Amino acid sequence: MQVAPHDLKGLLTPFDAETFLRTCWGQQFLHVPGTPGKFSEFLPWPVLNHILEQHRLDHPRMRLTREGQPVPTAFYLSHQTNRRRPNLPIPRVKAAELSGELREGATLVLDAVDELHPPITEIAESLERLFRVRIQVNAYAGWRTSHGFDLHWDDHDVFILQVAGRKQWKVYGMTRKYPLAVDVEPTMEKPDAPLWEGMLEDGDLLYIPRGWWHVATPLDEPTLHLTVGVNNVTGADLLSWFVNRMRSNEDVRRDLPQFASHDEQTALMERLHQMLIDEWRPELLDHYLADLDSRSQPRARMNLPWGATPDILPPPDERFCVRWSSPRLPKVTDAAGEIHVVARGRRWRFAKAAALLIDKLVSGRSYTVTELITDDLPESTVRLFLRELAVNGLIVVV
Repeated sequence: MQVAPHDLKGLLTPFDAETFLRTCWGQQFLHVPGTPGKFSEFLPWPVLNHILEQHRLDHPRMRLTREGQPVPTAFYLSHQTNRRRPNLPIPRVKAAELSGELREGATLVLDAVDELHPPITEIAESLERLFRVRIQVNAYAGWRTSHGFDLHWDDHDVFILQVAGRKQWKVYGMTRKYPLAVDVEPTMEKPDAPLWEGMLEDGDLLYIPRGWWHVATPLDEPTLHLTVGVNNVTGADLLSWFVNRMRSNEDVRRDLPQFASHDEQTALMERLHQMLIDEWRPELLDHYLADLDSRSQPRARMNLPWGATPDILPPPDERFCVRWSSPRLPKVTDAAGEIHVVARGRRWRFAKAAALLIDKLVSGRSYTVTELITDDLPESTVRLFLRELAVNGLIVVV
């Protein structure tokens, strides 16, 4: 089994990642032939079996579809209760029934597998650091020739990673440019003919931008692929954020003067118009993206047993590293002799002596305690400082 790619460059190899971002991203689909086993470490069949066996998966996170229609959950899931919690049914996979539905042509869909298997978590965090949005990875497994979904488009960009087997794909263009999940008009018109039709082999990648119609069909053999969803922010998101910032202005908060004179109504509209002109600046895009970064929340990372002890960190004789918890790395500023970091929706202030340590951590790399020691920060001080960062969820032990 090959080592799983850990970044966009590895996913796209042998296609150049910089060329992809410049010429394909959001503009054009791309098929990248790979080598067998390239993505197999992401979700081997035994790992998928283990997930289905050991996790309490319920609909809609785990679901079956056949010919574009959902399979009733009662066919493959049971919900058991106990006398202590009769209102909290526990989902259980009916293994024989589930396998039977798959034999009959159903497609297995498992959402958010980036929360269930570390190699997928790592690639999701790497892509989040690059694209600066939350990444979700779903798994799709099929066995017969029935397609799980009809011809459709997604409201986000997707990378299709063929983990095992093969699958036939058809990719069409957009019939409405840049459609939104919540739009002013529906995107119902389907395209006539595909722009590309081909086979995704084990190790191949297919990139499909938002709004491009596509459909996939199994080939009467086991097939497993991952869909990496990238929910990019749009102009509509930027405008919503911008308007929310304007709530500090009393004219924005004021009741609309529907019973006032025409002159009073006109005056308010002119003031609002001028306020928008005054506040709208080209650098708002950078401010918006930085604000998204600062409010992003890290994925869950546990450090038991040590995380539940007063020391938080493993003892000095244990080998461990620490790193910044969020994939989206914050900017560090020097303000009045202090170090300021905005992360997890808060502004954190640190003494100037911690500048070098903070700079290392927000680089995204992992460090041992020894690598963080300086002349001004001996080991005991470094451990105390790391403990406080860990308590506040700013670093994780790896």
